[in-house]
Amino acid sequence: MLQRVSAIKPVRLANTISRCATYEVRAYSTSGDDSAKVSAVYKRLGVDLSDASLMTQSITHKSFSHGSLPTNEKLGYLGRTFLQMHVTEQKWDKVKSNRTLRSSVAHAIATDKLAKVARSMGVDEVMRWKAASSTDSKVGEDSVLAHTMEAIVGAVYHDKGSKAARDFVTKHIYTY
Repeated sequence: MLQRVSAIKPVRLANTISRCATYEVRAYSTSGDDSAKVSAVYKRLGVDLSDASLMTQSITHKSFSHGSLPTNEKLGYLGRTFLQMHVTEQKWDKVKSNRTLRSSVAHAIATDKLAKVARSMGVDEVMRWKAASSTDSKVGEDSVLAHTMEAIVGAVYHDKGSKAARDFVTKHIYTY
């Protein structure tokens, strides 16, 4: 049931605001150690984004308890779309049928392959997510890793453009 703002006692309102502000500071800030780890991963990937918050956003999955911190959903969608287009362009003349093209592209950017690339680059050490329960923390990790890798591709594309994203994909994800 909604309460009118005037009906809330000033002290209670101040306490609520204080708790929310404290939570947001914790959610938005990453420790120096965390940001150093994220920067190291991006350096290993050969990526120099102009916006540091984009790095944090690209490794923050929607399952992470973060308040209103932006997640990697949109970047992941952008990266996945770019990956599909790029790999399709590379396979276009090499594949005869539409069905073969589709399965070939899907195979080239499969979840297990993207997760393997992400692990080899240390993305699993810095990605921010929360497993459904502590007993099955490995369940879904490949999926989240693959999505995070797609978000990193999306961040590169968004920040540096198509050429940089193509170079990144060619170097790290899809070799011909």
